[in-house]
Amino acid sequence: MSNALSEFIDPQQTPPDIFRAAQNNDVAELLAALEDGQSLSTQDPERLMMTPVHIAAARSSNDFLGVAAGHETFNPQIRDANLRVAADHASAYNNGTGHKILTDAMYADLFAPDDRYLDYTDNEPSEFHLG
Repeated sequence: MSNALSEFIDPQQTPPDIFRAAQNNDVAELLAALEDGQSLSTQDPERLMMTPVHIAAARSSNDFLGVAAGHETFNPQIRDANLRVAADHASAYNNGTGHKILTDAMYADLFAPDDRYLDYTDNEPSEFHLG
């Protein structure tokens, strides 16, 4: 006889938990938890102030991270009690895919177009070229 906890939990009666979804790489539970009003930026004092994103990075829950990265409450810059961001946990656990998802989200602004600067992508000489 198995003592697995899942045998005793009725999915219809158990409310979604964003931390459990992160640990189990459960995208359906993640979406249900977000719809329930839970946030990806919630820090758990019992888990050294880690967010669900930290947990997912450490557990290689990359499906979770991929979906989470597009949500408005996703913040890869939050630090845990040891001053580590989620990408640090991904690196520590050799989660290369998760690390890429997180660093792409952290530095997306660096690759966004900026209208304050001249665009030289056409490689044509400007009207100021003296050639």
